Amino acid sequence: MKLDWQDIQARGARGVGISEDEALAVTALSDEADLVALFATADAIRLALKGNAVNTCGITNARSGRCPEKCNFCSQSAHFKTAAPSYTTKTADTIVAEAKQAAEYGVREFSIVMSGRAITARKDLDVLKDAFGRIRAETGVQTCASLGLMSREHLAELKAAGMQSMHHNLETARSYHDQIVESHTYDDEVETIKAAKDLGMYVCSGGIFGMGESWAQRVELGVDLRALDVDSVPVNFLNPRPGTPLADRHDLTPTDCLKIIALLRLLLPTKDIIVCGGRELNLGAEQINIFKAGANGVMLGNYLTTAGQAVSADWKMLEEQGMVVRAPPHRPHPPSVPHTIRAEGTDLAGLHGKPV
Repeated sequence: MKLDWQDIQARGARGVGISEDEALAVTALSDEADLVALFATADAIRLALKGNAVNTCGITNARSGRCPEKCNFCSQSAHFKTAAPSYTTKTADTIVAEAKQAAEYGVREFSIVMSGRAITARKDLDVLKDAFGRIRAETGVQTCASLGLMSREHLAELKAAGMQSMHHNLETARSYHDQIVESHTYDDEVETIKAAKDLGMYVCSGGIFGMGESWAQRVELGVDLRALDVDSVPVNFLNPRPGTPLADRHDLTPTDCLKIIALLRLLLPTKDIIVCGGRELNLGAEQINIFKAGANGVMLGNYLTTAGQAVSADWKMLEEQGMVVRAPPHRPHPPSVPHTIRAEGTDLAGLHGKPV
């Protein structure tokens, strides 16, 4: 299929994504001229719908290891012998302190991540409720959590306490899911996303790329995310962990990573595309081009069990690329975020799809 870049850009600027057939044609591109056209089109769509505003997020690994689930990429699974840390749930005081620190280095959204199939114990739910309320009151950042296969009932309880966003990755395409996740189904993942959407939460869902999936399966995942109408798509690139079944897999090139970002921008023009785990390892010096490939967000700080690059390096990258960081959605705004690249006093919610 011959791709009409002018038409794709015009449709994208109106919020209309490419077709599945067009997406498959994008995956076949390899010539330098074609890739230049792809990235230029993705960048133009990003600028039309998001401007140079960028979402920043950070996380805390609030409970680590001993997870009964068998996800073949994950060093926290109890099924594998890894060097991942293992500890019980952090206190609300600790979580709030980490949220404040993240706010100081410039995150708009802060997510509490806990290992396990689902968070159902009353003591854990109470810690989360306490933390959400205090984070909202004391930092102004958008509150988020990644808690496994959560029920509508528990999500509603946490939303009432101050949880605004839910993160839950599909991980990979339906047709490849059972090769990566052996202890629950793709439909289990979908039901959690639907429960959060039904409650009116901002839903962050994407996957991990480079786990052996085909380009067609990457398209399949993007099409499913579009059908679910998720609000934000975290793009993770596999950082293979020693001791896991994927420890020796190194499939991605920097160009592959940028191409995946552009593919998702063309499929999901109105959504937030956030580059997260594995970017340092897989992109290297090409990290500076993630925005030109269509991304409009980045995770700052460390990941669950691996270190990110220095926050100062990320701020330098954002400055050099002319990106304007969106301020947190609530008062108080953290006072120490560099004012030169913050959206101080500016309402950019309209640039990011559904405002929170």
